[in-house]
Amino acid sequence: MSISKLVAVVAFSAALATLSACTSGGEKGNPTPAPTSDGSSGNDSSASKLPERPTSLAVSSVDPCKLLTEAQMKQVDTISTRPVNLELVDGAESPSCHYSNEGRFTYTVGMVTHKGVDYWFQGGGNVTVNVIKIADYGAAKIELSGGSGFDCSIAIDVADGQQLMVSYIPKTTDEKDQAVLCGKAEKAAGLALATLKTLK
Repeated sequence: MSISKLVAVVAFSAALATLSACTSGGEKGNPTPAPTSDGSSGNDSSASKLPERPTSLAVSSVDPCKLLTEAQMKQVDTISTRPVNLELVDGAESPSCHYSNEGRFTYTVGMVTHKGVDYWFQGGGNVTVNVIKIADYGAAKIELSGGSGFDCSIAIDVADGQQLMVSYIPKTTDEKDQAVLCGKAEKAAGLALATLKTLK
């Protein structure tokens, strides 16, 4: 990862090491969270609080690098895309896309088709999961427990056994406010969901 100051490199490497120790799956250098073990938010009753889907939006044939349009990329200040396959959820790799502002941050948009959003409420792991809404769809907000400034992920309940997953990952140590990170992830998730609706 490109960071101008050596101290930032060292600090960010330590953050990644911490995340890697606490998470499962994902590309090296871009770790993703495992399901929560927090009893207050990581159980079937929490998953059942997801609002009913207005309609199913299957993502099995969607190109994740087309889910943020050029205009939307400008809204989240990204300048490049790169297709990748990532193990966002245990059990299989998912077609994904990195939307990046080189050296500053990356949004990862992934199409998970082997497990639905209820996966995040089954327990096990070192993340905190809360039910939120993105536009008119239920979603899980996934954050590293006890940490701040690492990343934030949003998993939208788009179809049975499928989820649209959007993560915001800073590449420097300048962004420490977790609420800001999650706000950015939620914004990008809303934009991606809006595009997904036009593809159906």
